[in-house]
Amino acid sequence: MASLKSQIEQTQQRLRDLQAKERKQKRKDETRRLILYGAAALALLDDFEGDQRNRFLTRLNSKITCSADRGFLGLKKLSNSSD
Repeated sequence: MASLKSQIEQTQQRLRDLQAKERKQKRKDETRRLILYGAAALALLDDFEGDQRNRFLTRLNSKITCSADRGFLGLKKLSNSSD
């Protein structure tokens, strides 16, 4: 009986380890996705000129709502910011 309990505990630990590994990989994948889309947006911004560039940058900046992030990027604080 003790051997069976030990096997169950080992299997449960293996499951927890695999779940942690999966969460870690998902975080890595999300970070990579954000970096790739960010780089693509910046490359697109470089392609724009004049008014088109300003409109795109305004729309992009409007999606950055965290005060700390806006401060880091040198953007004005939003009046209706919730953080």
